[in-house]
Amino acid sequence: MIDYRNRIELLRQQMQSEGIDAYIIDNTDPHQNEYMPEHWKCIEWLTGFRGEVATVIVTTTAAWLWTDSRFFISGAEQLQGTSVQLMKLCIDPDPATWLASLQQTSAQTSSAPLHTAGVKSLLPRELAQATATDIDLINRLWEDRPSLPLAPIELYPEQYAGEGARSKMARILSQCDTLLLYRLDEIAWVLNLRGSDIPCTPVFVSYLLLSHNGCTLYVDRAKLSPAVEEYLSGISVKVAPYDEAPTSMLCDEMERLNPIPVFKAIKNETEIQGIRAAMHRDGIVMTEFYYWLEQRLGLIEPDASAPALPSTPVTEMECVQRLIDLRSQKPLYREESFPAIVAWNAHGAMPHYENCAATDVPIQGNGLLLIDTGGQYLDGTTDITRTIGIGHISDAMRHDYTLVLKGHIRLAEAVCPAGTRGDQLDALARMDLWRDGKTYLHGTSHGVGHYLSVHEGPQSVRMQHNPQPLLPGMVMSNEPAIYLEGRYGIRHENCVLVRPYNVSDQAPLATPCQPNEFGDYICLETLTLCYLDTHCLDLKLLTRGEIDWINNYNQWVYSSLAPELPEKMRNWLMTKCQPIG
Repeated sequence: MIDYRNRIELLRQQMQSEGIDAYIIDNTDPHQNEYMPEHWKCIEWLTGFRGEVATVIVTTTAAWLWTDSRFFISGAEQLQGTSVQLMKLCIDPDPATWLASLQQTSAQTSSAPLHTAGVKSLLPRELAQATATDIDLINRLWEDRPSLPLAPIELYPEQYAGEGARSKMARILSQCDTLLLYRLDEIAWVLNLRGSDIPCTPVFVSYLLLSHNGCTLYVDRAKLSPAVEEYLSGISVKVAPYDEAPTSMLCDEMERLNPIPVFKAIKNETEIQGIRAAMHRDGIVMTEFYYWLEQRLGLIEPDASAPALPSTPVTEMECVQRLIDLRSQKPLYREESFPAIVAWNAHGAMPHYENCAATDVPIQGNGLLLIDTGGQYLDGTTDITRTIGIGHISDAMRHDYTLVLKGHIRLAEAVCPAGTRGDQLDALARMDLWRDGKTYLHGTSHGVGHYLSVHEGPQSVRMQHNPQPLLPGMVMSNEPAIYLEGRYGIRHENCVLVRPYNVSDQAPLATPCQPNEFGDYICLETLTLCYLDTHCLDLKLLTRGEIDWINNYNQWVYSSLAPELPEKMRNWLMTKCQPIG
C-alpha cells in the first residue's frame, strides 16, 4: 500500500531546499482537461485523491485539499491516513483566502504551462509581495512518471460533423485575428479530428494556432498517419512539434475573445439528428440493461433462450460491465462518455461514487439503486441517470424521490424569453426541495458535447452566476438530485435540447406556440429515452400536470423503442410505462 505521507514529506524536503513556504497544485493540466492522461495526475500521485476537481496547498507543516460537493464523502475516504485535510468548496474558505490567512512570504505554483486564469490566480492580493516561482518539484520526485500518450489521431467524417474544418476556421477568424487553442475538445471540433489520449473523451494532446497568416497544429508527429497528414495539408494547417507551441501567447484577453465555446455548443442540424439517433440507440441499451437486471434480481423470469444467469447476487461492478457490453454491441459506439456510476443505497449518497473491487457490494434487499452512465457514439454523446427502487421503498425514499422528479419536470417544462441565462432557471429545479429544507450542492445542468466531452460549456444551469444565455441548438443535462450521507442518493437525469418555443413542428415534450408581440421564447426538448420508475413515487405530492408529464414521457419512451424490442422485453417495458394516477 502506498504511503502518501512519505511522498508529502519528500515534497517538503524539496520545498525546504528551494526556500519555498507553500506549494500549490491544481488538479488540471496545460489543456484544462476534466479527465487527464496519467502523466498529469499529480494530485493523485501525491495524495491518492482521484476526483476530477481538486486544489492542494502544502506548507512546511500542513496540507489541505479543496474539492466540490461531488467528492466530499469519497474524498474524505481517499485522504484517510495521508495527513491531508479535506476542505469543502462553497463551505470552507476558498484556497486563495486560506493561503492569505497563512501569511506566507513566498508561494509555489505547479509547473504546468497554464494561462493566467490557472493556478497562479490562486495567489491572493494579500500576498502581492510574495515570490511566485514555477519549479516543478513533483517531476523531481515522480521517478516512474508516465510519458505523454501517443495514440493515433483519426479523421472525423463531415457526415457526422455537419460542417467542414475550413468553414469552421473561417467563422472563427471572422471574429478574431489570432487565436491559440489549448483546450483539446476545441481543437478536435475545429479540425474535425478525434483521438484517444484522454479517457472517455475522443481528443488528442496538442495546441492549435489559428491566424490569418497561417494555421499550425502543434502535436507529436508520431500520432499522424499519412491520411491525417494529407488531410491537414489539404485544409492548409501546418504541423509543428508539440513542445514548440507558443504558450506565452495564452492570456485572459485571448480566452475572452474566443468564439469557439459558443460555436461548438450550438449544434448544427446534422449534429442534432445524430444526437437523436445516439439517444435512441442508448435508450435501447438502457431498456436491455434494466430488463436484464430484473432477471438477475429474480424479479422476472429469465429468458429461456438466453445463457443461464449466475446464481450469485448481482453486484455493482457486474452492472458496470453489463452496460459496457450492451453498448459495445451497438453501431457507432466507441467508449463510455465517463466511468459509469452504479451505486446501491449509501453509495448513491456520493455524487461521483467510484466503482471498484474494493467497494463493490451486492445489490440485494431493499433500497434505491442509482445508475449514472453514458456512451460516446460517432454521431453523439449520451449521459443519463436513473434511480430505481428495489424491494421495499420507505416513505422517506418515496418523498425524496418525488421531490427530485418534480424539480426535473419543472426544468423540463421551462419556457422563457430568448436571452435567459441558466442561473435564472436553477431555482425551478430546487424549489420543491428547498420547501422541504433540502438541496444539492452541484449544478443542475451542464452542456453536453457532440462526440466530445460529456461536460462542456459555456452554458449551464446552476446557482452561481453564468452570463452565457441559453441558445437554440445547445444540448444540456437536466439532473436535480438529493444525497443523504450513509443512506441513499437520488438523481434523475435526461439530456435536453434548447430550441425555439415558437416552432411549427410538434417536438416530443416541447409544446409549440405562435410568435407574438413579446418577442422570441425558448423551451427545452427532452432527448433521452429511458422509462422513469413510477413505483417509487408518492402520488400525493404530484400535481395533475406533473402526472401527465410523467405519463406522456413514459408513453413516448415506449412508442419510440418498442418496435425494435423482442416481444418479451416489449411487454415488460409496457408494464414499466403504464400510466399512473
